[in-house]
Amino acid sequence: MADIRPAPPRDDRASSPADEHQRVADELAPMVEVWQRLLVEHVPDAAGRCRTCTKGGTGLPSMPWPCSIHGIADMARRVHDGDESAAVGPGRLSS
Repeated sequence: MADIRPAPPRDDRASSPADEHQRVADELAPMVEVWQRLLVEHVPDAAGRCRTCTKGGTGLPSMPWPCSIHGIADMARRVHDGDESAAVGPGRLSS
């Protein structure tokens, strides 16, 4: 006889990109060396693009700065530092 168990309750609310960024930043916050390195590496070039986020195979910057990686790393820094403004608001990060 087949073991039939009820499915767990489904959360139909899709999390927003901001919620996902906050979740990642919360996980990253105690990894100080990681978010510090991300902040150092994901910086703008003269054209306002992230130097690290390049178009695959070309080495050419393709993402506007601040990129989402920089934004998440900055959120992690603020969470680590106890900054209560670390929560993402609309428009705070690019996706």
